[in-house]
Amino acid sequence: MSLPPPEELTKLHQICNKSFWSKRGNYGDADAVKDWLKKYLKVALAAGVQTGLQKGITVAAGTATFTVGTGVLAMALFPLGAALAPWIGALGVVTAANGIFRLYNLKEAATRQDGYYCSCGKCATGLQYVIDKKENNVAILAVSVFTAGLPLIADKINSIRKSFQSNRPKEQHCRQFVASAKGGCLCAIAAIMMLCGEWKNHEAPDRELTIEAIAIMVSENGWRKLKTKW
Repeated sequence: MSLPPPEELTKLHQICNKSFWSKRGNYGDADAVKDWLKKYLKVALAAGVQTGLQKGITVAAGTATFTVGTGVLAMALFPLGAALAPWIGALGVVTAANGIFRLYNLKEAATRQDGYYCSCGKCATGLQYVIDKKENNVAILAVSVFTAGLPLIADKINSIRKSFQSNRPKEQHCRQFVASAKGGCLCAIAAIMMLCGEWKNHEAPDRELTIEAIAIMVSENGWRKLKTKW
């Protein structure tokens, strides 16, 4: 499940900016947004989005024939869901080997002027922080195997303590990734997607992880959800 290639992330930002961010900003809780998008896109794809793509039409032409959910959130997200459906449907035919699938690779790409490049100038620092944290967690787990789990328990207690403290480095980087993604930074969009789960090379992009990443980018508390991912 390699990431969608850079050109697809550019399209994703254009969709979100045109249908969503440029009109109002953020909507709802990340989990609520994710659940709604999953339900909507499942219905949209079942209604023949893939067939529509082959014929050169979009799902927007058929949205009036079905309804997914009610209420303020559903009404607010409907334009985004309609615009996203063809893009999500097309992910199944994206060349599987085009995307990056490791944080180290993404950090290297951030400094280049092509591909998953960083336009905000802050992704390399954020990605290095994530990499260091992940390596530290692996080290703690390895030591805990031989010490009855005591270092892991101590680390968990410390993590809980720090979770109640605001504006710590982890929170700052999560906020920055989301803000940069909204600004069109491809590296930040890719970083959010990568932090949502495991991505593998030579496999098509994973729709579930992609939808979760989109929910993080467009929801009011997306940075907070991202914070729980690593």
